[in-house]
Amino acid sequence: MLHYEKILHYIWRFRLFNFHDLSTSKGDLVEIIHPGNANVDAGPDFYDAKIKIGDTLWAGTVEIHLSSSDWLKHQHQHDKAYDNVILHVVWDDDIAIQRTDGTFIPTLALKNRVEEATIQKIEGLAFSNQPIPCAQQLKLVDEFYIKQWLDRMLVERLEEKSAYFEALHKQVKGSWEDTFYIGLARSFGFKVNSLPFELLAKNLPQQILAKHKQNSLQIEALIFGMSGLLHERYQDEYPKKLKIEFDFLRQKYQLNPLEPSVWKFSKTRPDNFPTIRLAQFAALINQSQHLFSKVTETSGIKALKALFSHLNVHPYWLNHYLFDEEAVKASRNIGDSSVNHILINTIAPLLFYYGKQISNPKFADSAATLLENIKAEKNVIVNNFTHVGLKIASASESQAVIQLKKYYCDEKKCLNCGIGIKILKV
Repeated sequence: MLHYEKILHYIWRFRLFNFHDLSTSKGDLVEIIHPGNANVDAGPDFYDAKIKIGDTLWAGTVEIHLSSSDWLKHQHQHDKAYDNVILHVVWDDDIAIQRTDGTFIPTLALKNRVEEATIQKIEGLAFSNQPIPCAQQLKLVDEFYIKQWLDRMLVERLEEKSAYFEALHKQVKGSWEDTFYIGLARSFGFKVNSLPFELLAKNLPQQILAKHKQNSLQIEALIFGMSGLLHERYQDEYPKKLKIEFDFLRQKYQLNPLEPSVWKFSKTRPDNFPTIRLAQFAALINQSQHLFSKVTETSGIKALKALFSHLNVHPYWLNHYLFDEEAVKASRNIGDSSVNHILINTIAPLLFYYGKQISNPKFADSAATLLENIKAEKNVIVNNFTHVGLKIASASESQAVIQLKKYYCDEKKCLNCGIGIKILKV
């Protein structure tokens, strides 16, 4: 027995029923040329359907109900928007339905045309409480088909991420260098401090930094000063010099630093402290010229990684995590996983969006190729999929399954998912 109209929608949409000798309740033969497109707005459930009933080919809308009488319960008999319904698809036909002009609407009942196993599969997917609803059935789907669906998920992921750069590009009035500079700064926040880094870049124009490229101390003073973290009375010589430089530059450019409270240190490993990330960002700014142009002109994963590796961080940070607090000496160079984070979350989506804007598919291909050449990310979502047998080797695949989990598994949209539909047809 079917209890949910939502399931009948999927049965109709993907034709998961017996087609042999289809006929209306009055005995007219039915041939489904096209079931129609799902309507997410008000009105009948499917539009642009093409149905042959008897000898006549009809084009119009299709309405779905568990019982024919639901038409009356929903008050459709008073709504002229439903007058162009060419077929009423129901589970149980319990009453004849008329349009507002009195003509009867052909009704197709599917009660005896759907296998119980199909219903159980649909309910198992749609109402599962598992992190990956199709975990048990995933092995039934051919790897090639899964790969095709993940390719689509990757494009959706890049589209979603590039939306940030689209909005940013408009904010900075079409400047690609500014778009890249702010987006790059955000990526140095590594999620927990991404917003403060973005605010820092928006409040500290790169044009000001460009005027001081020959003076690394002034670059560092501007970045640390604008972060708001250069606000104490210091004992060490290095922060004292930074503060003196910034006090002068602040007046010169009429700058307004961030509040120190916006930065998060708690639950963060010392290597990821904002102070270390700011020092690395300052080093990148200081030793790079026209970085966006270099990114668009550089090909190959090694060459791209080289743009962000081997940063000449000020020696002070080799044995400090905070000002005036000495720590064990260690390298403060940006690690490979951090470089990968920048490439995945900034470079790839920006290249994707850039290619769309200038109508050059080469850059969209470069974004996908870049992700294919980066190792898969390590996180709970990726682990969940690998545990059920999915092979995830590259960042293109890990980004794809993150998109899949977020917008299909978590939203219980298994019946909108290519993998879910394939499972139902196995």
